[in-house]
Amino acid sequence: MISFSSPILPDSWRNSNMLLLSLIAPPENLSAEYFSSLLNQYGSVNQVTILNKSLMDFKVLVEMGTPEAAKSAKSFLDQLSSNFIKCQYYLDEKPAQSGSCNNCSLDLINDSTISTLKYRHSTSLNEIVQEDDRQSSSIKTIPSSQKIIHSSSKLQYTTVLCVNGIKGKNLDAQKLYNIFSNFGNIDKILLIKLKNFALIKYLKEEYSIFVFQNCQNLQFFDSLISISFVPEDAIDKLIGLDTLYNQQDYYVGTSETDRFNSNNKMNLYPPSQVLHISNLKKISSNAETMWDVFSEFGVVEAVKVLNTQFKFMCLVKMENLQQALEVIALMHNQEIDNRNIQISFTKAKI
Repeated sequence: MISFSSPILPDSWRNSNMLLLSLIAPPENLSAEYFSSLLNQYGSVNQVTILNKSLMDFKVLVEMGTPEAAKSAKSFLDQLSSNFIKCQYYLDEKPAQSGSCNNCSLDLINDSTISTLKYRHSTSLNEIVQEDDRQSSSIKTIPSSQKIIHSSSKLQYTTVLCVNGIKGKNLDAQKLYNIFSNFGNIDKILLIKLKNFALIKYLKEEYSIFVFQNCQNLQFFDSLISISFVPEDAIDKLIGLDTLYNQQDYYVGTSETDRFNSNNKMNLYPPSQVLHISNLKKISSNAETMWDVFSEFGVVEAVKVLNTQFKFMCLVKMENLQQALEVIALMHNQEIDNRNIQISFTKAKI
C-alpha cells in the first residue's frame, strides 16, 4: 500500500494556518464548497483554492482561520483510512483571490493554468472537470498581474497513456492488452473500473505516440475513448491501492507475451475493420468457419483465405471499427479447434 509520511518541517510551517491537499483519482465534481464544509467543523475556513483538477494530481489549498484550526483539520485528514489524499502544511505569501471559496464564493483555476505558488503542476494529465463547472457564472479571468503561467502548448510525451472511457462487457486488463499490444510491446496495464480509465505503459515512447495519434475518439464497447499522456510513474502511484482495482485489472507484460520481436523491424498499423487471423489449423482456415466464429461479434462483411503450404491465415472484415475492436479484445489468443489464434490489425484490403 502507498503511504504518505509527513516531512520534518520548521516550526514556522507548523504554525501556518494553510494546508495543501493532494488527491489521487478523486471523485468527480469535487468543489471548493465541499472542502469548506468538510473542514469547517474543525474551525473557521477563510478560503479554499482549487489549484488543479486532474486525474493524478488534484491540488487544493485551504486557508483556515487560525493555526490551531489548521492543526485540527490536518489531524483529521491524516487519520483518514484512505491512501488517496495527502495533507501538508503550506507556508507562502497569501494566494490570489481567484480560484477560491471565500465564504462559499467559488471561482476555479482551470486545468489549463497553474498558479505562481510554490507547489506547481506543469501540465494537465486527464481533465475531469465537468462542462457545467467550466460554465459557472463565478468563473472569471485572473489579472495578468498575478502572474498566472499558462501550461505549455508543447505536448509532453511519455511512455504511459491514460485511456479514458473504458467500460462495458466485463473488460479486464488482458482484453485491453489484446488490443493495445497491436501498437507496440507493453510493460504494464492498470485498469481502474471505478473511474472508467486505464493506464498503459509501453516499452518505448514511439509506441505510445503512435497510439495517441491513431486511437483518439474510437467507439470502444460502450463509449468513446480519449487518450492523453501521463507521467512515467502514474501506474506506480496507484499500485497497492487495492480498493481501486482487482487482480485481473493489472497486467504485466513479459518477453513471452510481446507481440513484436524487438530485434526485427516493426510495422505498426492503426485500428482497421479488416483483421488478420493467424495460427489457424488447416481445418479452421476457411470462409465458413470464419463467418460462423466472428458473426457472434457483429456483421462479417467479407472473408479472404490466405492459406499456403505450411501457414493457414484469413482476413475478416467486420461491418465497422467498433466490432473489429471487440473481436480483438475478446478473441485474440482464444482457441479455435484447440489452437490459440492470433488476431491483429492490418492494412490489407478485401
